[in-house]
Amino acid sequence: MALRKRIGIVYSYDESWIGGTYYYQNLVRSLKLLPDNKKPHVVIICSDKDSFGTIKGIKYPYASYHTLDEKQNPLINSVKKVLNLNVYNASNNFGIDVLFHPSELTILKSIEHHLYWIPDFQEAKFPHLFPEEFLEIRQKTQKELLFASKHVMFSSKDALNDFNTLYPNSETQKYVVNFKVFHPNYSDIKFKSIKRKYFLKNEPYFFSPNQFWEHKNHILVLKAVKILRDQYNTKCYVVFSGKEYDVRNPNYFKDLVQYVKDNDLDELVKFLGFIDRKDQLFLMKNALAVIQPSLFEGWSTVVEDAKAMNQNIIVSNLEVHKEQLEDQGYYFDPTNESQLIEQMLLFINTTVDKPEYYYKEKLGSFGEEFINVIDQLT
Repeated sequence: MALRKRIGIVYSYDESWIGGTYYYQNLVRSLKLLPDNKKPHVVIICSDKDSFGTIKGIKYPYASYHTLDEKQNPLINSVKKVLNLNVYNASNNFGIDVLFHPSELTILKSIEHHLYWIPDFQEAKFPHLFPEEFLEIRQKTQKELLFASKHVMFSSKDALNDFNTLYPNSETQKYVVNFKVFHPNYSDIKFKSIKRKYFLKNEPYFFSPNQFWEHKNHILVLKAVKILRDQYNTKCYVVFSGKEYDVRNPNYFKDLVQYVKDNDLDELVKFLGFIDRKDQLFLMKNALAVIQPSLFEGWSTVVEDAKAMNQNIIVSNLEVHKEQLEDQGYYFDPTNESQLIEQMLLFINTTVDKPEYYYKEKLGSFGEEFINVIDQLT
C-alpha cells in the first residue's frame, strides 16, 4: 500500500485573525471526510503549544504536532502584530512532502514542495490601511512566487483575477480552492439564556459578525440605523460581534462607539465583542438576516456560515460575494446607505423565504480539491 503523503500545515489560534484559524480547522475537518486511503498524514506546525488543543479536538486520525523555534528579523518584528509573520528554523523537516502556508511565511526551506496560500489582495486595494513595512513584505514575497516552479492556491476566482492583474506575466502554477465551513452543534442553546447572557432585547434583530477592522465598514450600518429611525420612523435593532480592536487603526472601534453615543443609538445597537463560536452561530441563525457590509473581502467565512445554515445575508456587491452567493444574496453598494436601508426594510416589513444551499452535501469538496492540488505538486 502506498505511503500516506505528509502535508505540513502552519497553524496558530489567533483571535485577531479568527477567519484564518477557522480556515485551517475547516480544512482538517474536510480532509477527515476523505476515504481512508486518500487521507494524508497532517503535520501541524505551531510556534505556540497552546494552539495544539484547538485543533486536536477535531480528532483527525493521522496527525502529528510539532513546535518550532522562531527567528525574527527587525522588519518582520515591526509588522508581526498585523499578521503572524514567522521565520522558522530549518533543523527538521518532519518528513513533510508538501508544506502548505501563507505566502508571507519563510519556513523550512529544506522541504522541496511548498503550496503557498494567498487568500486575498486587500493590501493592493486599500494600501492606506497597512504599514509600509507590511506592504514591502507582501510585495517582496509575492514577487518570489512568479516562477513556474512555484505553486499558489487562492480561495476565490476573484483573488486569482487580482493576482493576474498585478502580475500579468507570472509563470506561477495557480489553483482556486473554495473553502467550506463546519459548524459545532449549537442546537442545545436557548434563546432565553442567550438574551440573558448578552443583555439582548426581546425583539427581532439583524446580526453583523465581523472583526472590527476599518474595511469591514460597520459605520455604514450605523448610519442606516440612524436614518431608519429619523426618516422612516422605524426602530431597527442591530447586534454586532467581533474582536473590538484593529492594530492598524486603534481608534476605529472607539469612533464607532462615539458615533452611537453622539446619535443616541444605544437602544438600537449592541456590541458583544469576541464571543463563543456556538453563541455566534446561534445569533446568526436566529437573526432577521446577517449583514456583511465590507468594502473588501476574500472568500468570506461569514458568507459561508450563512450558507451553511441556510440564512439570508445582506451583502456588499463585491465580486467575491457574487461568486459565493450568486443570485441568493441581497446586494447593496457598500458606499450607499440608502441601498442597505432598502434591503433592511425588506426583512423588517415582510417574511422572506430562507435559501437552500444543500451545504452538507458539499462539505467534502474542500478536502477533495485541496488533495487534488497536492497530487499535482507531488
